[in-house]
Amino acid sequence: MKITLIEPKSPGRHVYSSVNMPRLGLPILGTLLQQAGHQVRLIMGSRRDIRLSEITTADLICISTTTSTVIEAYHLADFARDQGKPVIMGGAHVTFMAEEALEHCDYVCRGEADLTFLPLVSCIERGELPVDILGVSFRREETIVHNPAADWVDMNRVPFPDLSLFSGLKMSTYPVMTSRGCPFDCTFCSVTQMFGRKYRCRETEALLEELKQYHGKQVFFVDDNFTANPRRSKELLRAMIEQDIKPSWWCTQVRTDAARDEELLQLMYDSNCRMVFVGMESVNPETLKSYNKKQEVEDIVYCIERFHQLGIMVHGMFVFGADEDNLQTIEETLDFALKNRIDTVQFLILTPLPGTKTFFDLEKEGRLLTRDWNLYDAHHVVFAPEQMSPYNLQKATIRAFKKFFSVSHIFDNLFTTGVRSVAFRALGFWMVRKWERENSWYYRFLQALSRPSLETSWQTQISKSIERFRLRKLKYLCSEKLMEIEVSHEQGHFVVNLKGFLNDFSLAETFKTLSAQIPRLYQNITINLEEVCFASEKTAVKFINKLNHLTAKARDIKVIISPANRRLLDVLEKRDMKVPGFSILA
Repeated sequence: MKITLIEPKSPGRHVYSSVNMPRLGLPILGTLLQQAGHQVRLIMGSRRDIRLSEITTADLICISTTTSTVIEAYHLADFARDQGKPVIMGGAHVTFMAEEALEHCDYVCRGEADLTFLPLVSCIERGELPVDILGVSFRREETIVHNPAADWVDMNRVPFPDLSLFSGLKMSTYPVMTSRGCPFDCTFCSVTQMFGRKYRCRETEALLEELKQYHGKQVFFVDDNFTANPRRSKELLRAMIEQDIKPSWWCTQVRTDAARDEELLQLMYDSNCRMVFVGMESVNPETLKSYNKKQEVEDIVYCIERFHQLGIMVHGMFVFGADEDNLQTIEETLDFALKNRIDTVQFLILTPLPGTKTFFDLEKEGRLLTRDWNLYDAHHVVFAPEQMSPYNLQKATIRAFKKFFSVSHIFDNLFTTGVRSVAFRALGFWMVRKWERENSWYYRFLQALSRPSLETSWQTQISKSIERFRLRKLKYLCSEKLMEIEVSHEQGHFVVNLKGFLNDFSLAETFKTLSAQIPRLYQNITINLEEVCFASEKTAVKFINKLNHLTAKARDIKVIISPANRRLLDVLEKRDMKVPGFSILA
């Protein structure tokens, strides 16, 4: 079979937007498929990166997704199914929201799919239902079937991923997984629900074989807690040093307790570890308890000191918004980060990811503000905090980001951890300010929650004819009416009815009108094209491109066309354009 596997990119900018690195789930499955004789294509990107032919020429589409990328994934899945392609989805979000996912796909692989994916593909190839395959959810007529969960995977039965299956993907840092699972159980984290609390490691020899291809390159060990088993970590690091299979530079995620093991620290340094990502979470002791973090503030301070003494950069990961937090907590965290000279930080907002205790608690208490999964990226407030308003939490978090990544602090760690620390802070300076410009509309959304009158400042309906623009612009009389535009909205959903003839002039004026009348706050737009005639194929292409650009103002755009008028679809297919950012409904 020809199989296309897709890892969607998050539609918005986030703290790792500048990192071009795939998660390893799909590359592992792609490697297994290739070994089984299938033709495999891996794609990492949004709909704007994927050409129609990459979907229409495949026999099967497989999509892996997190919560913040699932809307993009659903869009791609819907488009693929419209082309008659079966779709499998997997990943953390659909594992816990399988019934939601089955509205957009044919099969869901829940949990780890390394050993169940190939049997599912074989069932699809034979035209059979996967009734006996563990961990799979699917529809049988009108009934949703959830097969029993699969056992945790023996990591030594899984091949290391062939990243060359990604066409055209360029990476400066390469991902390597040495383990799955985490023995801890933080309340906001979905890792233990997805991969279990048993820490499962790959054999050292297999890891060394994989690392040989990255000798002299940069590596990120993607384990959720690289040092959860110190004995195993030391064994791997010693072997890397003794056999000279060392990356030129590597980084990983650890807990603060890694700094208490002097031998481990020295081995990390000697094997070229130069940056650690530490889950610090909070400097509020009560918040640490509520997160079930099992660490103290003193542990965080000691961790920073010890890694810095070796010249290893520290990236501090904090989470704001617990019931124990207030605005003062955020200020104290910023002061703590600057005082202790953390190299880089991510001040994230507590996000109730499906499958976590935090999600179930906030859902039960009725504190979720939205289920727009695009916003569940830890940069947007999506719940009602206990001791501050959603708006104040959002504002304070971004203000802390901007103060940390300010010009006055860019060179703070130059003589502690070197030029790379300066470069990362300079990147942070640029990213946080760009994020705020792109997301300024969200402040208005949060304000509107407490002041609903803000939502009524736009007209409820407009009606406009392109004719008068044509008369004024060309300065001669003409009775031809090029385009009629009607825009109405109700509860954040805009409906746009277009009637008439689209040429270059009326197209430009139409989108000028839509851009002026549709505020960024609103996220759903339906455009009716049933009575629109395109002047040419070139005009249709321009319309598609402009509509894709408009998706920056809306989370979801649906276009209605008449069954007899397939001009848009024909142009998309003929020119093998990118998958449109909007849905087409006939």
